Amino acid sequence: MAQTQIKTRQDAHKAVVSFIDTLSASTLLKFANALQRSRPDPERLVRRVLEETGEARKLAGGGLGSLLSKAEGLARLDAITVEDDGDHWAETEVLGAGDMAERLGVARTSLDNWRRAHKILAFRKGVRNYVYPVRQFERLAPLEGLDRVRACFGDDDTAWEWLVTPNRHTGDAAPIERLRKGKIDEVARAAEGALDYQ
Repeated sequence: MAQTQIKTRQDAHKAVVSFIDTLSASTLLKFANALQRSRPDPERLVRRVLEETGEARKLAGGGLGSLLSKAEGLARLDAITVEDDGDHWAETEVLGAGDMAERLGVARTSLDNWRRAHKILAFRKGVRNYVYPVRQFERLAPLEGLDRVRACFGDDDTAWEWLVTPNRHTGDAAPIERLRKGKIDEVARAAEGALDYQ
């Protein structure tokens, strides 16, 4: 069998596939049975491969470096951290179910139905009660597109925090403000990719 130069993951994949193609049916069956065993320890497997190929090498570290004073450490942390304005959701007016239903002129069951269908967002208050952010309603109804945004998140709290925090995918505006302007598709697309890089 010719020696293959493996430089990328794709090269490794091709080499494995071509090797498997050369195996007999009985060998493939044994191989498949072996794969059904518990997963090997990845570190041990990598160490073994490196030792067998002779490409293993030890890296000499420089240690932890010099210790910093608390003041210097805090100063360095301040230099690399960014002020987080992610508390916008806390500034939002919220109302209990009774007050919100009265403000909207709907029955409390309507609020419950909207909440269960994820057409609106609600935060737990106690065991059975919820509070509702006022900003999610317009013209006495839920903002259109709110359900599409909520579908992209695991819970109402995360969805709401994303909705009220400006981001570059919604023109540096809070996504909820873009929903208010009818930019539903834009906000829904931004929400779909919101957790991709977190």
